[in-house]
Amino acid sequence: MDRRAHRAFLPEIQALRMWAVGLVVLFHLWPTGVFRGGFVGVDAFFVISGYLITSHLIREVESTGRIRLGAFYARRARRLLPASLLVLLVSAVLTLVFLPQDTWSGAAAEIVASTGYVQNLWLASKAVTYSASNEAASAVQHYWSLSTEEQFYLVWPSLILLALAVARRRRPSRPVVAIGAVLTVTALASFVFSVAFTASDQAAAYFVTPTRAWEFAAGAILPLVLRRYAPPGPFAVVLRYVGLGMLLLSALLLSQQTPFPGWVALWPVVGTAMIILAGDCEGHDRADRLFSNRVAQWLGDISYSVYLWHWPLIVVLPYVVGGSVQLWHQLAIVALTLVLSHLSKVYVEDATRYVPQVRASTRRTLQATAAAMGVLVLVGAMVLGASAIADWRRDATIAEAAGGPCAGGRAGLHLDRCPDAFTRAPLVSTGPGDVPWKTVDGCTTQHDPYLECGWGARSRTVAIVGDSHAEHYRAAIHDVARRKGWRVIVMIKQACPAVDASLPMFGKKRRDDPDECRTWLRRSTPLLKQQGVDLILTSGFASASPVPGKDSDAAYHRVWDEWTSFADVVALRDVPRTGEQNMPQCLAQHSGDQQACAHPRAEALPTDQLTQAARSTTNPKVRFVDLSDAYCDQRTCYAVAGGIPVYMDQDHVAYSFMQTLAPVIEAKLPS
Repeated sequence: MDRRAHRAFLPEIQALRMWAVGLVVLFHLWPTGVFRGGFVGVDAFFVISGYLITSHLIREVESTGRIRLGAFYARRARRLLPASLLVLLVSAVLTLVFLPQDTWSGAAAEIVASTGYVQNLWLASKAVTYSASNEAASAVQHYWSLSTEEQFYLVWPSLILLALAVARRRRPSRPVVAIGAVLTVTALASFVFSVAFTASDQAAAYFVTPTRAWEFAAGAILPLVLRRYAPPGPFAVVLRYVGLGMLLLSALLLSQQTPFPGWVALWPVVGTAMIILAGDCEGHDRADRLFSNRVAQWLGDISYSVYLWHWPLIVVLPYVVGGSVQLWHQLAIVALTLVLSHLSKVYVEDATRYVPQVRASTRRTLQATAAAMGVLVLVGAMVLGASAIADWRRDATIAEAAGGPCAGGRAGLHLDRCPDAFTRAPLVSTGPGDVPWKTVDGCTTQHDPYLECGWGARSRTVAIVGDSHAEHYRAAIHDVARRKGWRVIVMIKQACPAVDASLPMFGKKRRDDPDECRTWLRRSTPLLKQQGVDLILTSGFASASPVPGKDSDAAYHRVWDEWTSFADVVALRDVPRTGEQNMPQCLAQHSGDQQACAHPRAEALPTDQLTQAARSTTNPKVRFVDLSDAYCDQRTCYAVAGGIPVYMDQDHVAYSFMQTLAPVIEAKLPS
């Protein structure tokens, strides 16, 4: 029999919490540092939660023969919600005060999702959305793990009740066996799903609860194991050290490039389970001191608050210090996190947890919980409202300035009359709606493989074909089309430039189907001809989908030659590269110093495959348009031109900036 079942306080669990939260904080502060796999601390927390919750539920079943779900959820609410909601409220304020306006609407959605404990599902849905893949992290992104835990808490007691109901019909004397059977089936099913889903869609698999349920189940199995077997002292010491070694090695050897969770998560999960199985190692002083010393116990005691507070501070830090984060800034974050965590533990967690009036009534606890969550949803709505107002003001400012001869991209093309083209301070920040696929006159739905827009007499049919870097130019073409009464067809496939070649890679990622883009293009061309297209504009993300081998010119020429059998072709050079640096974020962090976000022209505009092919073609119906001077002078490429930010993320041009290039592009189109 496990004697720890009768202990109210488990020092080994507190110390394990210290190790877990320490790894997470180190990873978040130094994501490419020594503990670059420190995210496994979250997995350790999942195992701990499974162990503690199941231990409590089994004790309740054995003492009362039932589980009071209302009381269970009320205890969880008193324990977790006060500090959680406080940090959400503070994060909302920090977002409005320090973070750029283009992050506000996303932060509002995540605050609401975190309040309702569905943040993990929200992030999973965004993980498979191309347009969200480049967004900066919000101050509440770390709430995904709390959402996963709460979803486990929501389902797990009901599964145990189901197991008990089955046991009472068949073997009333052995309810624990039924619980063990449910645990085993849950763990195996979840683990198999985790391995399969991680292999097919790692980004989404990281967040969803079914891929993590086996980690909770691994902890939940431990109370059942310990009822029959408690490791003897010397073996317990070995278990503790080996388990801690597995956890630390996971943090040392894994990285953000590791497919996770999947089978790799076995390392931190099994390691954590071994530490819990070892118990307190009483009588073995060295092993015991490692976990029972005062520092370890104090850090374990405030670990929940540490997890809550550290991330918003890390997110806000670059905006507070102007982008250049030094070691002493990071150490200050650690110190401030510890201070805030201690204060919130004493004056928020403990103070509200033990309020007699609330503790004595499950109903009052749940009512207070609903009211507090409602307030946070209202706060999220207020942040969203602030974002909408700021966006409206921004659009009005741009509309007022856009008609000037030195606005946006037109300034760089006329340095003689616009000498401050690249030194003028930005009039506005990039807004959340300033994306290339922005709705125009109700005419767009992002990711549509085929989209038709028309104005006036539709005297000409123009098509934009390629990936999202071809879609950049839709803002300019739509402006021209509205004025001239053209019909516009948009044929965009994300991550697929218009090239007749097998493309095995997209950036650093290997494609599932290297011929996916070529297949799409071959299906699109007959449709363009059928629709009477007489002008095709194309471009592509220069560095993301390179044609392998030496035949890149021919791969482009084959497409253009086929198109020119029925239309003129304009190949537009891709925009300058930014070194994968989020430009709106950079400008916000270096307010007043936009030059900090500039890049040398030689690095930002190397000769890419489309440019090379356009320069080598002899087809008279193919025209090459290079607008690089709208973004760059002779030596440098900039993040702001003519007072308007160029980019909406790290490589896509903002819709408002591209609109300023409409008359320039119009002048370069074949008549």
